[in-house]
Amino acid sequence: MRDGEPLAVLDVGSNTVRLLVAKPTARGLENIDDESRFVRLGTGVDASGELRTDRMEAALEAISSLLTIARQRGAHTLEAIATSAVRDALNGPDFVLRVAEATGVDLRILAGDEEARLTALGAVSGLVVEGPALVCDLGGGSAAIISMVSGETAWAHVVPLGSGRLSERFIHVDPPSPEELAALSTHVNDLLDSLPPASPRTAILTGGTATHIARLAECEGSTTSLTLTDLAHVREVVTSLSAAEVVEAHGVTLDRAQVLPAGVTAVHAIVMHYAVSRIVVTRHGIREGAMLDVLQRRD
Repeated sequence: MRDGEPLAVLDVGSNTVRLLVAKPTARGLENIDDESRFVRLGTGVDASGELRTDRMEAALEAISSLLTIARQRGAHTLEAIATSAVRDALNGPDFVLRVAEATGVDLRILAGDEEARLTALGAVSGLVVEGPALVCDLGGGSAAIISMVSGETAWAHVVPLGSGRLSERFIHVDPPSPEELAALSTHVNDLLDSLPPASPRTAILTGGTATHIARLAECEGSTTSLTLTDLAHVREVVTSLSAAEVVEAHGVTLDRAQVLPAGVTAVHAIVMHYAVSRIVVTRHGIREGAMLDVLQRRD
């Protein structure tokens, strides 16, 4: 990888629109800016099959503001990708056209296998992973789950286990009831049972839910290790307190606090299902993977 001008990746997810601006160097990617806007674009898609007008407007506003930042940082090359919400919605192609008309950006809807590939590529960049591992990016509409053996992908699937989707399906009181959480966990395990087998030693977690788990466990950093006890403690916090109390105690936004019970419960169920002995949370994920993919195609 050679030194070069800044590159930008715009990731339009079900919960968050995120921008990464970085410069490729001989040592890897050197971050210049990392921004996000929590817009809940995927709200209601699971029930109605369509993106809501108000959420599309919020996403368009976020995209426009982040594009301005990318240009201010000197990024003339932009890779724009969309995942579960836009992929699953019947009017997803219409939203892509609106983005193009409003901003001139060609928003590329990723297929599930491509989303998983780029997630794994970014998540393991800069990590030394010993033994089999499971990469998991639990977003707003879906979760990318990748089994890795000897640094190579054994299998990869994107499944409908996003924090927003699960919140809409299972969580109807605040804080959630034990019965709601049990039903959610059962649903997660049933879906995981349909995936190929894996025996990972390490779970590598990335994405918004994962970074908020690290934040609530007071273990923030670009890459950090958590224990099963840390994860269980965070699950207890976000499921026993109301969303307003989580905001007050931990300084997260209300919109994020409202989907944390489902997101953290799903992550906990995934980790327990695969009986991992080590948890790593990384801030590297699909945006870094998309950027590395662009650079590899250039070479």
